[in-house]
Amino acid sequence: MEIWQEIRKNGENGAKKLVSDYGNRLFAAAILLCADEHEAEELVFRTFDRVIKKIRQYEPTGEFFSWIYAIMLNFRRMDLRKRHLDIVPVGTPRDIPEASPSGVADVRRMFTREDVGNALAKISPLLREVVVLKYFEGRDIDEIAEMLTVPPGTVKSRLHNARKELCELLNRQKKEECHD
Repeated sequence: MEIWQEIRKNGENGAKKLVSDYGNRLFAAAILLCADEHEAEELVFRTFDRVIKKIRQYEPTGEFFSWIYAIMLNFRRMDLRKRHLDIVPVGTPRDIPEASPSGVADVRRMFTREDVGNALAKISPLLREVVVLKYFEGRDIDEIAEMLTVPPGTVKSRLHNARKELCELLNRQKKEECHD
């Protein structure tokens, strides 16, 4: 029986399985989106609460985790709007080439996880979303576009801008380390 079916049938057991199966993965993504452990915990709790309350609205046409993740992203965006941190999309939709796998490997060799995490926390929430979905969740452009309800070109543009900002932040950080 699928988790969503279990939640519909027996809410308590289904909720336990939901948290057990998806809790760590969702929390890891929330940490990347929020850059604050307390905010991430609150975001995950609210997400699970909404999933359980709205389980009857889930249509098993797509991946269950994508539905959960979309709920979490919507909560995060609402939180940012409440704090007046809503960011206007950067760039215009256009075809931008993907980063080469060797470029990603070079970044892994040059920077620690902490370096990347600190830089990721400094970019805008809209750019951080696509980075998390692409590089930490392994989603492709079309999946990200569907989850964020934007055209694929917008996802490509945001990824391009995110990579550019991250590269600048990481390079600045390395230069500062060299001068210390």
